[in-house]
Amino acid sequence: ARYNVIVFKMASQRTKEVLQSLRGKHDNNACVECGALNPQWVSVSYGVFLCLQCSGKHRGLGTHISFVRSTTMDKWKESELAKMKVGGNRKAKEFFDNHSDICPGMSLQEKYQNDYQK
Repeated sequence: ARYNVIVFKMASQRTKEVLQSLRGKHDNNACVECGALNPQWVSVSYGVFLCLQCSGKHRGLGTHISFVRSTTMDKWKESELAKMKVGGNRKAKEFFDNHSDICPGMSLQEKYQNDYQK
């Protein structure tokens, strides 16, 4: 008989600690999209914290637009952690607020698939 083995690559303790520390800063304690508290997911591409529901929506955009990671279940690269350290929900919100072509209520596709995102 042949068995499939599932290997989980959990985030290291150091990664969890770094992300937990970041979650306490810069409005990162709530989902950048909907405001749900204690987000457990992130878009590494934008350096923002997301709830489970919004992380699924970001995944739906494709990894070329929003690369989504779990703060606890995924293995992280140092370069990904570095992006999170310079990002943050507050910076992202300020960025979007300063672009007049972004309106409240826009779909994620409209919000994230724009020329300024390149």
